[in-house]
Amino acid sequence: MFRSACVVALVVGLTCAGRPARAQSCCASAGLVAPTRLRSYEDFAAGLQAKGRSVTGAFSPGGEFRGSAAGESEWGLEQNFFAVARLFEHGQLALVLPFIQTRRAVPGTSDLGGGVGDVSVSGRYDFTRTGERRLVPGLAVLIGVIAPTGRPPEKAEGNLAADATGQGSFEGIVGGAVEQAFAAYFATMNLAVGWRTARNIGGVRETFAPRLTASLIAGRVLPRGFTVGAYATVIRQGENSDQAGRIAGSGLALLTSGLAFTASPSDHWRVQGTLFGDIPVDGWGRNQTAGWGGSLSLVRLWL
Repeated sequence: MFRSACVVALVVGLTCAGRPARAQSCCASAGLVAPTRLRSYEDFAAGLQAKGRSVTGAFSPGGEFRGSAAGESEWGLEQNFFAVARLFEHGQLALVLPFIQTRRAVPGTSDLGGGVGDVSVSGRYDFTRTGERRLVPGLAVLIGVIAPTGRPPEKAEGNLAADATGQGSFEGIVGGAVEQAFAAYFATMNLAVGWRTARNIGGVRETFAPRLTASLIAGRVLPRGFTVGAYATVIRQGENSDQAGRIAGSGLALLTSGLAFTASPSDHWRVQGTLFGDIPVDGWGRNQTAGWGGSLSLVRLWL
């Protein structure tokens, strides 16, 4: 529920405060939204990200949005423990271990559950870095793997499946990123495609269409080590299939937008936060819940 591209993604501080604006922008563009990315002068990072989300409605298979009825509610919490290491000058590898808790309620009953979510490993290689050359943007390749370490929905024990914490199959992700800095401003575009392995549920083998995740991030470096920005992420997936062929109405779509900030109280600590919401407009989502929420991350850095 909280994974939007796992790769997507993924987040400026006093370490850039004394440098020219263009250099600050190239540093700040790294990880404004997601904390699992090192800046060019960082070697290792570890920390905790806390997320919360309230569901306000859902999209039908046809794309119609329906708000939650009286007595219906859903709240989710997530704690992501992460570590990122620089393997060589232009390459880095990140590990994320999530813990998920969900509370759902409908008239007459409620359900509370949670546990370990799906662990993800992601890598990034920067062919060129933002700001190194005046007219050449930063270009990077992204790769990732999500392992089904969480509990899939069909194995949930609660009456409303609140203890489901995973998608039930492996997913491989390949993508790319383009970044550019303009004085104190910067912009980043990420594009990734994910392929999930097939699942067997009750004797039915289900295969999944590729999932496309695209995000656009824009921001500005402010004095005293702060950075602010805005972002939008879209997820699209075609219809799945079983032994009988395509499953009509099984595709996915969701558009999310938000605001983000970073602040660095010292060279070795960074704080990041986001506020986000899914766009509750007919046709802008399919087979997904919609809501609003926020995140706060504390990152310990080694240079």
